[in-house]
Amino acid sequence: MQVTSPEHFCCHRYHPGRKAVSKENAGEPNADRVGAAGVGDPYFPTMGNGGYDADHYELKLDVDPAKNHLKASCEMKAKALQDLETFNLDFRNFDIAHITVNGAEAKYKREEGELIITPQQPLLAGQDFSVKVDYAGNPVPYESSHAPITIGWNPSADGSYVLSEPDGSSTWYPVNDHPRDKATYKFYVTVPNGHQAVCNGQLVDQIAEGTDKTTYVWDAKDPMASYLSTVNVGKFEEQKQVGPDGVPIHNFFATSISKDAKKDFERVPEMMQWFSERYGKYPFEVYGNLVINASVGGAALETQTRPIYEKSMVTGDKRLEYIYAHELAHQWWGNSTSVENWKDIWLNEGFANYSHMQWKHEHDGSFRKLDFAMRQMHAFLPRHDAPVVDPGENNMFSENVYNRGAVTLHVLRKDLGDEKFFQCMKTYGENFRGKNVTTDDFVNTVNEVSGKDHTAFFDKWLRQPELPPWPSSHAA
Repeated sequence: MQVTSPEHFCCHRYHPGRKAVSKENAGEPNADRVGAAGVGDPYFPTMGNGGYDADHYELKLDVDPAKNHLKASCEMKAKALQDLETFNLDFRNFDIAHITVNGAEAKYKREEGELIITPQQPLLAGQDFSVKVDYAGNPVPYESSHAPITIGWNPSADGSYVLSEPDGSSTWYPVNDHPRDKATYKFYVTVPNGHQAVCNGQLVDQIAEGTDKTTYVWDAKDPMASYLSTVNVGKFEEQKQVGPDGVPIHNFFATSISKDAKKDFERVPEMMQWFSERYGKYPFEVYGNLVINASVGGAALETQTRPIYEKSMVTGDKRLEYIYAHELAHQWWGNSTSVENWKDIWLNEGFANYSHMQWKHEHDGSFRKLDFAMRQMHAFLPRHDAPVVDPGENNMFSENVYNRGAVTLHVLRKDLGDEKFFQCMKTYGENFRGKNVTTDDFVNTVNEVSGKDHTAFFDKWLRQPELPPWPSSHAA
């Protein structure tokens, strides 16, 4: 995520989901055969669920933009990791018509944001299964205590948009809502003619539904963390480009600003090539950018393969191009490599911030220009603040995480030299492609590739409240 003013982050009030109970379970399940109501993230005790591994989501959404209404179904295919008499999905709001597990009607109940499902036949460890939820209603935007903007499904001037970091996906579909459980997605989104639906992945079909609706079919074949999934409805103009290695780039711009947007985003293929040379091959099969007809608090989000930007981020003169670089860099750092726990969010934001600083100051200039900019960034950091690693759940998107994280990478680069530094970045990206990561994974990669133990360096720069001084020489 990129925001134009990170120092203005604030907390929002918590809105729990409804507590209505339907089709109550008979009797209490065996405690050893109950899927946990969370994956164990220290910042989000009930985020995600235990007992199974999601493999694929198929979402069918019939959207009425005028009423901001959904009639929907979500089928999750998964594997049981233990014997399960009950298991959970994260899901808020909406009226549920029915739930089936392996095609058979299942019982369920709702406790705030948890949807607790009891299949007719218990699931066995190692068993593949599917659960389908049919539901309808008006999505309710979510004011998370952890996010700087209203997240989830939001109405816009000509439709709707979805930004879900970190815990907003459960406001519009039932999901194992934690980055640890990545899955592939296929979207079937039906909208009135005159509107378009834009999602993750590749547009593979458009199906006429009578004379007044069209279903847009999007296929996201690469595993994706749930908060990076998105569905956007509006009126857009398209732009197609080609990236390195023939990667298709499919952009969608709100019609009112499309002319300027096409100018602003014209260097994206060049940008992708530049990052590929530094970080390794672009990690997905497709890319594209989406500018919506809405203002969302000065934020952009790195939704996988198709980042979203508010309309104010189009100027026609490329002066906000660094934001596009930030979200593109996230495809490597945050999307391909995804955090094991949210306390390591600097692995997303510090990396993306340093990437956009490179593009802004080094791509059209020199290392000296970048070095000066990073020294200035260091000068304005707080001398004593929450550490970059494990900053606390209310500081996940703080300036320190973004900027001190970026400064740490720059100082490391000065210490290692370009060849070793970018070898570390490429090795880390390749070794953990499509996987979940911790700070220790990056530290260990640096130690192995450089042949030098940098543990004390990272402890000083990332794990201590005190900001280290700017190094007086290239030795950090």
